[in-house]
Amino acid sequence: MKKRILLLLSVLITVSIIIVSCYKSKNSYNSSSSTTAKVSITSSGYSPASLNVVMGSTVTWTNNDNAAHTVTNAEGSINSGDIAPGSSYSKTFATAGTYNYYDAHNTNMTGVLIVTTASSTGGY
Repeated sequence: MKKRILLLLSVLITVSIIIVSCYKSKNSYNSSSSTTAKVSITSSGYSPASLNVVMGSTVTWTNNDNAAHTVTNAEGSINSGDIAPGSSYSKTFATAGTYNYYDAHNTNMTGVLIVTTASSTGGY
């Protein structure tokens, strides 16, 4: 009888540990995606060209090319001005939405930033 009780307690403790670990893992996944993101600018474009972040995130674009580039959108909510080679531009996004942007020096160079609310980032 004592062995069965010990076995049952052992199973309950193990299941509890697994549940707590999964909960912590899910929460750390969601929070880690909400702080900063980086985009590289080269002569071939923005990398990544498409990026998803949550509201409150800061995105930093770094010019890794030998020519000036910009991060600009038609609405005017993103306007880096010229980003010199080796320099960066950062912006924090407080409003959810889809931000299509381009390089004013090369309008064929485009990117998209999708800013979501924390609750819409999904889970498991």
